[in-house]
Amino acid sequence: GTMPNFFGEYEIVAQTKNFLVVCDNDAQSRIRAQNVAGVCEPDLQRLNDLFSTNFEAGHTSDHGILVFVLADPQGGIGRGANYGYETDQSSRIYIVGGFTAPPPPPPPADPPPTTPPNLINAAIESPRLIFVAELAEILMHFTGYGWNPRNSMGEGLSIVLATLLHPVGYYDTGEGPRINEWLNGGGGPPVNPPRADFVARTENSDQNRYTYGCAILFINYLVSQRGYPLKDVIRASGGSLAQTYARLTGEPENAAYSGFNALLQKHIGNTTTNGMLRDNIFPLFDPERRSVTITAGDPIDTLPSTDAAPVQFDVKPGMMCPSAKYDFFRFHQQVERPVYARARGTATASFRWSIEGIDVAVRKKWTSVTINNPVTVKNPDGKRQTVANSVTFLYAIADTWNGSVLYLQTLTANGNCSLKITAAAREAVVNDAEVSASEQVNLDTLSWLPGDAIKKDWKRCNPFFAHIDTTIWGMSAKLSDLKNRPDPPSERSVLQIVAAVHELDRAVEQYAKAGFLTVADVWNQIGSPGGLRSNDAPAQEPDLTRLRIARGATNEGRGEP
Repeated sequence: GTMPNFFGEYEIVAQTKNFLVVCDNDAQSRIRAQNVAGVCEPDLQRLNDLFSTNFEAGHTSDHGILVFVLADPQGGIGRGANYGYETDQSSRIYIVGGFTAPPPPPPPADPPPTTPPNLINAAIESPRLIFVAELAEILMHFTGYGWNPRNSMGEGLSIVLATLLHPVGYYDTGEGPRINEWLNGGGGPPVNPPRADFVARTENSDQNRYTYGCAILFINYLVSQRGYPLKDVIRASGGSLAQTYARLTGEPENAAYSGFNALLQKHIGNTTTNGMLRDNIFPLFDPERRSVTITAGDPIDTLPSTDAAPVQFDVKPGMMCPSAKYDFFRFHQQVERPVYARARGTATASFRWSIEGIDVAVRKKWTSVTINNPVTVKNPDGKRQTVANSVTFLYAIADTWNGSVLYLQTLTANGNCSLKITAAAREAVVNDAEVSASEQVNLDTLSWLPGDAIKKDWKRCNPFFAHIDTTIWGMSAKLSDLKNRPDPPSERSVLQIVAAVHELDRAVEQYAKAGFLTVADVWNQIGSPGGLRSNDAPAQEPDLTRLRIARGATNEGRGEP
């Protein structure tokens, strides 16, 4: 390859419109520098938007920014530094060391209780997180709105912005969350009381997680609870968070902390054992506005087997053929099925699960339960037979912050049943009303495989298989085909397009809701290269699919927490 260029003693990794990214001469620093170079321009664009400014070389600044990515002399965890906005030379960002993915451990005999995060992604995102935190501090200095990166208020904003742009670099590296120290108090000396007011007061240090944890949570409160866009919060900055609050809301400064703390008191009471997994716990709602969502995951199939002997059924193989006797084979498999529940509007939810109205409460180990519910088989001739009037299976429950998973595991494979699963949630420490949601979940363990004769006759007896392509591309092809035909289109073709448009409309609405966008935003994005992306979505909640219960943990008493 070509010899690298140098800036003094440092290797130049990338030169973009606004940045010169250089690194120490070692492989890890080079990789980190490349990871930062990949996002430095789009990250600056996002921060320019949030700070309502145009920090660009040749526009408002005469110099680009120098980014030094250095090896960590002690092999510790990554740190960053900057010297603020420098008017007469390039502003500088230092990224020292960083998160390195440890070698993967040998696979355990049983699946671990939680699937670990993807540490490769975490290592890529870690220097990007530090980069944004430092760049945000330079922009605080540059814009002069009143955010001071050297105190608890500015440090809070710097972490909020870095987490917003690179949540994986924050949470999956163990850098965050950072709000629990403030919520719980402790530490010291002197010992910190829980939830002291660092909204009206600002600590003149950016090193104390206890005080800047309060700032992180209060900024998230303004955005996600009170509904002010983050860019408005940044613009409204006063000398304190309380002043910022007053400028935004028009309410008095002394209402800032009291309203914030009263909301926390209502949801977490006086608890000092909070273990929030994210820095943003908002919005918090009264029970009538809360909700639970429940979704069944795909079944995991185990122990598949097919009966050797066929069973014959009278079946009509298609439109053009009469009914006749055909061979089918019973196919059995046991299934394990996860059902995921999430609570919205709670600080820390406590979940109660029930199956067909029967409460199931044992945590962290597989437990047997029998439910009075018919087990049936639908035969190929359309007739349904009942195999049993009750079903026995194992269940296990794993809880995480504001989420819970109920696992169902079948013990037999002789028929199918549908169970009504209900998840109810309330605040864990405040005895308030429950909200709940239900879902029908199928445990299907028996199906029929067709024999060769009917497979042949299906083709012979059905002269056409209609397939409607409702993708946007299929629709485009159909439209251009209609446009190029001399005669008017058939009604059927027009109806297909109308149906496809409806489907796309529904998908766009769903995407808009999930990505915190307007429907118009999504249509614009669909039409533009670069595709779909969401606005500032709240930090991803912990992934429920990572929760696992080891199979060895049964109600015989093994696997107790």
